[in-house]
Amino acid sequence: MLKNRIINIFFLLLKSGLWKNANLDTELFPLTNREWEEIYKISINQTVECIVFDGIQKLEPKYQPSKSLLLNWAVRVEKHAQRNERMNEIIIKLHSVFLGHHVNSILLKGQGLAMCYDNPSRRVCGDIDLFFEDKTSYTKAFNIINEKGLEINSMPGFSSEYNFEGFEVEHHQNMFDIHNPFVQKTLEKIRLDEVNNFTTLNIENTKIKLPSALETIIQANSHILKHLLSYGIGIRQLCDSARIYAHYKEELRSKNLKEIYSKLGIKNWIDMLHHLLVKYLGLEESNLPYNLATNLNADWMMEDILVSGNFGFHNANFADKEVNLNGGRANKKSRIWKSFLKYVKVAPSEAIWFPIMQYYSRFKI
Repeated sequence: MLKNRIINIFFLLLKSGLWKNANLDTELFPLTNREWEEIYKISINQTVECIVFDGIQKLEPKYQPSKSLLLNWAVRVEKHAQRNERMNEIIIKLHSVFLGHHVNSILLKGQGLAMCYDNPSRRVCGDIDLFFEDKTSYTKAFNIINEKGLEINSMPGFSSEYNFEGFEVEHHQNMFDIHNPFVQKTLEKIRLDEVNNFTTLNIENTKIKLPSALETIIQANSHILKHLLSYGIGIRQLCDSARIYAHYKEELRSKNLKEIYSKLGIKNWIDMLHHLLVKYLGLEESNLPYNLATNLNADWMMEDILVSGNFGFHNANFADKEVNLNGGRANKKSRIWKSFLKYVKVAPSEAIWFPIMQYYSRFKI
């Protein structure tokens, strides 16, 4: 267990906000103003400030932070709720634009995962990710955006991005962030088998198509691994994984995920992820699709996540170097090499193929 007092309190509050029935032990309270400031900073860096705020609401007033900090926190939470509402409006607009040109898309991550939470507005939203099921649809969608005069940029991984009314939007040709070419047929079979099991997000009577429960958990978990293999990931994405498992518990129990993860070459890493979800995020073991692996220590991975912050943008080890990089990352090659050395032991195929496929897709661009 990580032994930092502040970190322990952070996870205590996170679990309390993430689950309705979580117990909130007050043994570690009260906190000093400085300690509350640290909790606030960690929550923001990990993009879970809204969930932690909900956890704080379960504390007696005498244990809560100062009124000034609590007010600042509440304002931030409300702004995220407003941005979530605005994102829903943009999703409907994009859906209408593409449907008007007979182009079908599937919404990945984002608001589709928010519906797995007790209060969807508490999930800090990021980009809008759209998956197009074939090359023709992807190309047509690309051209539709170009015709609107928007600057659209190609990205590694056979994707593209642009800004639409203040939101970053990404188009994807691949649903899953699995890079090993030798398992692509397995992924294709999953897509074929799940074609009629899609779920939907209802926004103002507009039905937005989402992946199936099985596709959702594979996509979310592989996305976490992808970013761990580069610059890092935030706790928010782990919260997504935990909430997916809880929300789609019955559907996922019937899918033999243990065998699927094995076929994809990521089961050993998934077993470690499951330990983090149970130990640090409070996911009940009964919500997992199969029994928790024994004799594993995944604490080192959580330490890695806490250091890097949301997608590696808050890594304290590089903060000074990145001040003037306008969102860029310092020491790119050495950081990716260190990530490779960490994760090649638990996800060898992805650790090897991720940089190869990233380079190949850049070359194709």
